[in-house]
Amino acid sequence: MCGIIGKIAFSKSILPLPQIDLIRHRGPDGKGEWINCEGNIYFGHTRLAILEPTQAGYQPMQSSSKRFTIIFNGEIYNHLNLRSLIPFNSWHGTSDTETLIELLEFMGTKALSLLKGMFAFALHDSVDNSVLLVRDRLGIKPLWVRFDAAACTFASEIKPLLNPDDKLPSSQAISEFVAFGRMTGVDEIFSGVNAVSPGSLIKLNNKGEIKTENWWTPESAPLAKLIPYNQNYYVQKVNKLVKSSVTEHLISDVGVGAFLSGGIDSSIIVLVAGKELGKNLKTFTVGFHEKAFDERKVARKVAQKAGSEHFEIEVSEESCVSWVKEAVYNLDLPSVDAINTYIVSKVVREQGMKVALSGLGGDELFGGYPSFKNVPLLTWLSALPKRYSEQLVKLMPKQLKQKLSGLNGFSAAELTVSRRRFTSVSELCKMGLSTGHSYVPPPPEGVDKMAIISWAEIYGYMIPLLLRDSDQMSMALGLEIRVPFLDHHLVEEVLKIPQSYKKGYGVKPLLIDAFRSDLPREVYNRPKQGFVLPMENWMRGHLAEFTEEGIYAAADLLGLSEPLRQREIFMKGQSHWTRLWLWSVLGHWLLNHKAIPVETSTSNIGIS
Repeated sequence: MCGIIGKIAFSKSILPLPQIDLIRHRGPDGKGEWINCEGNIYFGHTRLAILEPTQAGYQPMQSSSKRFTIIFNGEIYNHLNLRSLIPFNSWHGTSDTETLIELLEFMGTKALSLLKGMFAFALHDSVDNSVLLVRDRLGIKPLWVRFDAAACTFASEIKPLLNPDDKLPSSQAISEFVAFGRMTGVDEIFSGVNAVSPGSLIKLNNKGEIKTENWWTPESAPLAKLIPYNQNYYVQKVNKLVKSSVTEHLISDVGVGAFLSGGIDSSIIVLVAGKELGKNLKTFTVGFHEKAFDERKVARKVAQKAGSEHFEIEVSEESCVSWVKEAVYNLDLPSVDAINTYIVSKVVREQGMKVALSGLGGDELFGGYPSFKNVPLLTWLSALPKRYSEQLVKLMPKQLKQKLSGLNGFSAAELTVSRRRFTSVSELCKMGLSTGHSYVPPPPEGVDKMAIISWAEIYGYMIPLLLRDSDQMSMALGLEIRVPFLDHHLVEEVLKIPQSYKKGYGVKPLLIDAFRSDLPREVYNRPKQGFVLPMENWMRGHLAEFTEEGIYAAADLLGLSEPLRQREIFMKGQSHWTRLWLWSVLGHWLLNHKAIPVETSTSNIGIS
C-alpha cells in the first residue's frame, strides 16, 4: 500500500510539480520520483513496504525492457500465480508491482481481468509517450484526477490536486455531503477534480487526447440460476469462496493483523485466517469503559477459537477525544462516519502492524442492513403513476416521508440509497442547494431484487463512504486495510445467488449457515451492533467546544443558518448526533482546507 502522484503536461513545461510530501503519510518507508526523457511526465511514489520490502520493490519501477514505468498503490493477491503466464524468468524479487508491469508488457490491458486485489496505478509507455491510469473494480483504492488546459494531475488523495482558487467544493459535492454525510463518488468535487470511476481506466498522451473506458463490468446472472440447487449447495459455495478470499488476502512479508469487533463478518475472517496463521495472526479489539459500547467478551471467545495472538485495548475518553480531533484534521474529504476507523487503525498501528483485515463488505453482500427488509415493502410505489405515489408518500411517517420526498422514482436502487439520507430533498432546496441525488450505475443484468439492494448499498454507501473512510483514515497512519469480502469473484457469485437462499431468520442467514460450525453462538445470537463510539456523550462533554467550532465555521463559510438550527435541535435532545456532527466535520474541513502549491525543483529526480 502506498501513495501515488503524477502529472502529464500537455505543453512543454511540467512545473510546478505536484507536492509529493502531501501524501508522505501514505508511504513512510520510502519516496521515489521520476521524469520521462521528454520532460513532460512526472511520477511520484511514497512507499508502505509490505511485499518485498527491499530495494527490489522500489518505485517508480521500470519493466525489464525499459519500455514501461509504473507507480502502483495496492496489493495483487494472486500475483505469484500470474508469473507462470509470463515468458520471463529474470525476476528481481517477489514484488507484486514487478509482476504487474511485466504482465502488462506481455498482455496489455487484457491482463487487468486476471488481477485479484485492490489497486490504483499509473503506467507510462515510452513508445508513444502515453500514460494509463487504472482503478480496481470496486474502488477499494482511490485515484483522483484533475484536468485543465495545460495538464492532467493525479494522486491518491485530493489535497495535492488543489490550488488557491479552490475556495469551496462544487455545489453537487456540498449537496451530497449534507444529504448523505459524504461527498459525491462520481461528480466533480472541485472544478476539474474527479475520481477515476471504479473498474475504469483513462489513457492519455501529451497532446491532451483522452480515452476513458470501463475495463470491468460484473457478470450478469445466467439463466442457469433457475436450476433448482438446494440450500446446502449455496452454503458450501459461500464457505469455499470466503475461505479462498481470506487465504489469498494473507500474503505479506511484514505480518498480518485483523480488526475483531465480535460481529459476524470480522469473526468469520478471523476464524478463517486463524486456521492458516495461528499465533502469527494478531487480532485487535478496542473496548470502552461504557459497557453498552464494549464487545470484548464476545471477541475474546472468537480469538481463542481462532488461536490468534489477541490484544484488547481499552481506550479512555480523553485519548479518544484527542484522536477524534486528529481524525477530523486528517480527513482528505469530510465524512460523518470516519472516526471509528481512525481509532481502531490508530490502536493497531501503534502495536507495530502495517496490515489489518476488515469485515467490510459482508453487510452489503449478505443482507446485513435494514434496507434488505424495508425496501421490498416499498417498491410497489414504482408501479403507481407518479402523482399517486407522491401523494401516498405524504401520508407516511415523518422520518420515512422526509427520506422519500422528492425522489425521481421508487425503484429498489433509488429507495435503498434514499434511506441513507440525513437531509431530505425539500430541506436541501430550502437551503438553496441541489437535490443531492446520488448516482448508482445499472446493476448486472438478470439479478433479483435483493441483489439490486446489495448493488445500491455498494455504490451508494460502501464505495463513496465506507471504502473512502477506510483508506483515508488508515493511510493517514500508514496502515493498510484489506477487505476479503470484496474479492470480485465472491461479489459476482453472491450477487447471482437467488434471494430465496440468502433470506431467512435474522441477518445474513446464508453467511451464518456457511460458518455455523465455526462461529461461537454468541456472535450471531444477539442484536447487530458493530463498532460504535459514544459520540453523543462526547459531543455533550469533552468534544462540545470542538463541535461548536465546526458548526459556526460551516454556518459562516457556507452562509447557511441550518448548522445553527441543527445545533439547537441537538441540544434539546430531538435529533441523532450524526445530524449535527456532519455539519461540524464539514466546518472543520473547510477551515483546514488549504492548497498552496509550491514549485518543486526537478533536481535529484531520476530522468529516463
